[in-house]
Amino acid sequence: MEKKSVIAEQESLYECYRIRKIPVIDGKLDDSCWQSIPAAKCFFLLGGREFAMVKPSFFKAGWDNENFYFGFVAQEPETQKIIAKRQSGDKFLWTEDSVELFLFPPETDAWQFIVNAIGSRHNGKGDTGATTPLANWQTASFIGQNFWSIEVKIPFKIFGKTPVDGEQWKINVGRNNLTGPVEERVSCWPKIRKSFHEIENYGALIFKKGLLNQETVIEVENRINAVRYYMLKNMVVELVSAYNNEYKNYLKKASSIPSLSTDAEELKNIWTFAVDYYEKTKNKEINLEEIYRVLLKTKGLKEKTETLKQRIELESLFE
Repeated sequence: MEKKSVIAEQESLYECYRIRKIPVIDGKLDDSCWQSIPAAKCFFLLGGREFAMVKPSFFKAGWDNENFYFGFVAQEPETQKIIAKRQSGDKFLWTEDSVELFLFPPETDAWQFIVNAIGSRHNGKGDTGATTPLANWQTASFIGQNFWSIEVKIPFKIFGKTPVDGEQWKINVGRNNLTGPVEERVSCWPKIRKSFHEIENYGALIFKKGLLNQETVIEVENRINAVRYYMLKNMVVELVSAYNNEYKNYLKKASSIPSLSTDAEELKNIWTFAVDYYEKTKNKEINLEEIYRVLLKTKGLKEKTETLKQRIELESLFE
């Protein structure tokens, strides 16, 4: 395993600021200190092609002279279906509803920390996450009405080094989701292709000596998520462009054909929903819940409209 960690420029870059006060590690992330820590949002599905939008997640991270603090929140409207029974030290915690945190300080080894939805913990070391005896780090979980969350406190002594201002570590945060949908079984913050152990595809964690307040944290959070926000907005832009340049006239034609009019109107209503959303929000800050709703509703819309185009062509043969 290569000991030196080299961070490449990429969209997965997290600015880790000093935490104002040590939070109570109870899994809730409701301490005031978390309010001045930016959230990293928009997890990719494993493979890096799409986002997890049905059940999104986010994390926050901060530090002081002695510890690294990590908070994670996973949306889960069906908390009664959560699968989490294994106890601390079980290397198979990743097979349950859980979060995996990977940290790779420069010139040392990578560490893997796994916490399931009931707060059981496991740690591993090296590029394969080989099991090691449980280190002295603290975690707790909380299951809310439509989410579960965890808090983690890791002493820098575990890594054998304490970061300094501007130092960069590699990081990966992955969620294991057992309750569905199946396509969101595995999601991660950086673009991971096949395995959480792809260190070459990890994101960058940059330690900052400064403190943020509830105003400046918004600016930093927008910067951290800017590339992802752009990607999501551009998905809507591409939809609107496809409608105006490719499908609008086809839908109009299909509406005039009795055998296709019902299907055409249904598709047109969904396209119009996307266009209206774009017109109302194109000059506004992104609202993740809204844009996820639009993108989920329009998922597969192009393919359905392409099928309608083929039916129009068949109908034309018999005119």
